[in-house]
Amino acid sequence: MPRRRQRSRMTTDLPSVEPIEGTLEITRLAHGGQGIGHLAGLAVFVPRTLPGDVVDVRLTERRKRHAFAELLALREASPLRVPAPCPLYERCGGCHLQHLGYDDQLANKAQQVRDCLTRIGKLPEVPVLPMLASPQPFGYRNKALYHFDAASNALGLIERGKSAVLDVPQCRIGDARIDAVMARVRGLAGRERALRRVLHQVQVQVGQRIGEVLVTVIVRGEIPAQAQHQLWESLRDLAAGLLMHRKTTTTPAVFNGITTRLAGSAVIHERIGDLRFDIEPQAFFQVNSAQTERLYGLVRAAARLQPDDIVFDLYSGGGSIALTLAPHCAAVHAVEINRQATLLATRQAATLGIANCEFRTGKVERILYRYLAQGIRARVAVLDPPRAGCRPQALEALAKMRVPRLAYVSCSPPTLARDLRLLADLGYRTESVQPLDMFPQTYHVECLATLSHTAAPGPNEA
Repeated sequence: MPRRRQRSRMTTDLPSVEPIEGTLEITRLAHGGQGIGHLAGLAVFVPRTLPGDVVDVRLTERRKRHAFAELLALREASPLRVPAPCPLYERCGGCHLQHLGYDDQLANKAQQVRDCLTRIGKLPEVPVLPMLASPQPFGYRNKALYHFDAASNALGLIERGKSAVLDVPQCRIGDARIDAVMARVRGLAGRERALRRVLHQVQVQVGQRIGEVLVTVIVRGEIPAQAQHQLWESLRDLAAGLLMHRKTTTTPAVFNGITTRLAGSAVIHERIGDLRFDIEPQAFFQVNSAQTERLYGLVRAAARLQPDDIVFDLYSGGGSIALTLAPHCAAVHAVEINRQATLLATRQAATLGIANCEFRTGKVERILYRYLAQGIRARVAVLDPPRAGCRPQALEALAKMRVPRLAYVSCSPPTLARDLRLLADLGYRTESVQPLDMFPQTYHVECLATLSHTAAPGPNEA
């Protein structure tokens, strides 16, 4: 079938400082969920577009070789385009790909992983395995954080491209129990001035396999006792616990003050595999429980653990991966920079009766070099860094130890590709990258890269 000729038509001859409008054809999707076309010699990123769309755009930001644009009109729709199920999709900033069918979402995400490995990592030979779909393309999220606007009584997400709070009565990707809780809080805030005056955000966490719900209201001042009682009475049939977090600074961080239990339990639980984990308001836990269980199984398979193995779990968070691997090896040394997460992991291990995990707080690269000096070695290292990826010094320390196997969990294909390139230069071979759809309807992709060192450990490095 002949390719449609790409259209790139300027509609204004104004200088570059003035807005430039034009018509272009979208040729591919970029990481970030934006379509890419070309106009005036620039690669142009356009949100809410798909390969095959022909669109009118206006450039909003211009760089040396690329630009960003807003969509003015859809002239011709891509055959990939489908109606978005959510009526708020065009205004909400929570989802990026509802206008793309789910099978095509999976294919495009896998291609973006390949593109990052080739373009950023210069690793075109690395096998990218078929994308693992989420069992639930909708209704999968076990956590939501909504903003509150007292003037409009809106409780929801920030509107796309704006700073206003968009009221979200129903979120299609969230667990239905989240909507039920948010509706109760929204209703009470509308009736009770004392709550409306101080309410800033509402966080709801759901232990989907256990059935428990934890609600945390984030406030800018004290909720009067009567309003606290009314809030719990409105939620007690839906939630296992209610907490209040009072912000003490104006930083963007959600939790930067004092958390108080108002009623019920201060934690809920979720079952992943054979283990039952505690979930606290400030603890990180993957938002898709079904895919988390699958991911942890893949990590264990990639590690190929033997009973006498020592494992490093780096960027270990609340310790869920470390505790999943611990029954299958001799010991796990887990490292995490967040002290609260380390304390939670230690408590989790005690609750589960797991004694072969050591949890340390600190920068991964510093503690790895301390292990190097102390002669502490591992046969397997699991890395699960934040979106920014690993510090080069951490990867260099692993290479100096010649840790034989690495399992690298990443939520950012660009930084994963960058780090795999450095690891290749340090003597590691990437055996495969397994993409996993942890976040349907969004551009985010979870990946597991499996690596092996090309040289066996030396006599003083084992």
